[in-house]
Amino acid sequence: MGGPIIVHPLYRHTLVHAPEVRTLEEVPQDVLLLIAARVVTAQELCVLQRVSKRCRQAACSDALWKRLCMSRFAVPGSCSPPSWQQLYKFNHTFLYQVLLSQSAERFSSYPRFGGGSRFIGMGIAIA
Repeated sequence: MGGPIIVHPLYRHTLVHAPEVRTLEEVPQDVLLLIAARVVTAQELCVLQRVSKRCRQAACSDALWKRLCMSRFAVPGSCSPPSWQQLYKFNHTFLYQVLLSQSAERFSSYPRFGGGSRFIGMGIAIA
């Protein structure tokens, strides 16, 4: 190795021409749905919704939000809310702004309700 490189005179090098500029609008909707299905958290799904209108359509899929609701909040699959995204938002707000507020933390420190453990009354265990 280390000798001269011989190239056929009719060979067209691939780097001579600039690659075609592609836009997100050219990506098929089913591919966007596959991308959205790979998203793991609700926060990432919300970020994907802000990329474009087509990404918002893919990220608003009820199947994705249903999966997140069932995995995060143990919502039964038989539940049929008008919008799984709104149900996720409600559960998230309820959990973090109501149950895990400072007053809820003080409430859970009573011996009757778990003795300072991460268990909050009303039958909700916080992982």
